[in-house]
Amino acid sequence: MRSLVSLRSRQRRPGHPGWVRTVTAAALTGLVGGLLNIPAYDALAAAGPNLQLPFPCGQQWRLDTWGHAPALDMVKEPDQQGTEGATLVAPAAGTVNKSYYHENAGNVIQINHGGGWFTTYLHLQSRAVNVGATVQQGTLIGRVGRTGPTSNNHPHLHFELGYDSNGNGEASWGYAGAERVQPTFNGVSYGSANSQTYRNVTSRNCGGSGNLGVLEFYLSDNQSSTVATRPVFAYGNSPMVPITGDWDGDGKDTVSTYDPTTGRFYISNNPASGQAQYTFLYGDPNAVPFVGDWDGDGKDNVGVRMGNVFFMRTSPVSSATETTQSVAYGDAPMIPLAGDWDGDGKDTVSAYDPASGKFLLSNNPATGQAQYVFRYGDPNAVPFVGDWDGDGKDNVGVRMGGGFYLRTSPVTSATETTHSVAYGDSGDLPVIGDWDGDGKDSQGIVR
Repeated sequence: MRSLVSLRSRQRRPGHPGWVRTVTAAALTGLVGGLLNIPAYDALAAAGPNLQLPFPCGQQWRLDTWGHAPALDMVKEPDQQGTEGATLVAPAAGTVNKSYYHENAGNVIQINHGGGWFTTYLHLQSRAVNVGATVQQGTLIGRVGRTGPTSNNHPHLHFELGYDSNGNGEASWGYAGAERVQPTFNGVSYGSANSQTYRNVTSRNCGGSGNLGVLEFYLSDNQSSTVATRPVFAYGNSPMVPITGDWDGDGKDTVSTYDPTTGRFYISNNPASGQAQYTFLYGDPNAVPFVGDWDGDGKDNVGVRMGNVFFMRTSPVSSATETTQSVAYGDAPMIPLAGDWDGDGKDTVSAYDPASGKFLLSNNPATGQAQYVFRYGDPNAVPFVGDWDGDGKDNVGVRMGGGFYLRTSPVTSATETTHSVAYGDSGDLPVIGDWDGDGKDSQGIVR
C-alpha cells in the first residue's frame, strides 16, 4: 500500500486563465539586474552551443519575448494547455551549474554548456537534477511550472541563453561579464526584439540524444543498505514516472510507471519481465500520479492530482470500468502524498509544501483540515511515504542529495527522530516500497 511520491512532480490546472505577460520590465529588472538591452552578438551566436528546444521531440510551443528579449517565455500549444508540469529536457549537453529555489524566480536550473555558455530555466514546478549532474541533450531536468512571485501565477518557462566570459554562469543574474544572448534552436534564431511572438515552434530534440532512456531500478530490502540487494531490472522509458504499489494484495509492492505525455498507467506485478499486466488512461496528460489503498482491501490503486483536486480511481486496476472519487485539498503547487496515518488500513491523501518543507497530513481530507503539520528536511527536498517499522502506520521521509531520511517518530508526535542512509547518487530518483513482504518499506532508486 505504498503511495507514490512523484519526483518529477507535475500539476496541471484544467481551464487555467488565459495567458498574460508574465513579468513586467520593472520586475525583471529587479530580478536579473536590469540587462534589458540586446547587444549585437552575431559572432557569439555563431560559436554558441547547438541547441534544440528544451522539450520532447515533436511538441509544439509558443515563444514570446514580451519586454525582456532575448529571454523567452514559453507555453505549450495549443492555447497553453498542458504547460504546467510539462517535461523539461536539456537543449544541449552540459553540467548542471545551479539547482535551487530563488525568492523571485522560484525553482531555477542552470546548465553550463562549456566555453562560457549557460542556459537558465525559471519558475519550474520541480527540479530533477542537482548541481554537478552531467546531462545530455534530451535528459530530463525538471517540470515547467509557475513558482516564484514573478511568474504571476501563470505556468510558463522563462528561458535564457547567456555568455559569461568569466565562466561563472548566472547569465544576466549579476555576475560581471555575463550577458544574455539571442538563442538559436534547430538553426533558427529567436528573440531579436521585444514584443515578438513565435507560434507552433516544433521541438527537434529527437533521435539518440533525445531518447530519454530506459528506467533502471535498484531496490534494497534493507533500510540500512547502501547498495541494491535485489537484481537490477529495467521497466519503462523516461519521461515515464515510476510508481509503486501492491496491485494484487500479496503484501509485496512492485514498481510500475505512468506516462505523463498520454496520461496512461502501466501496472505490473512482475516488472522484471518488462510486461505490464494492466494499462489504462486515467485523468489528463501531465497530471500528478499517486498511489494508495482507498477502500482497505489490501490492494493499491492509482490516482491523479489536477490543479488542487485529487482524483482516486476506485475501480480495480484489473478492471476496464472506471469509477472515481475526488476531493479538493491543499494548493496546486503542493506535492500530493497518500498514506495510512492512523493504521485503519485505508490511505488518505495529503500534501507536501516544497517552499517551506512542511508536511500537511490528513485523516479526512474532505474537511480540508490537516490533523498533523510539521517541517521535515530542507525545503524543496523530494518527499515520500512508507511504513518504516511495520506497525501498519505510514510515516514520511525526504530525499536530499544522495541520502534517504526516514522520519521514525510518529506523525502525531512533535518529537523528531530520524533514520538515514546514503543510497545512490544525487541525480537518481527515489522509489519506496515493501519489496519482500515483511511489512516494512525500504528504499530504491531509478536511473
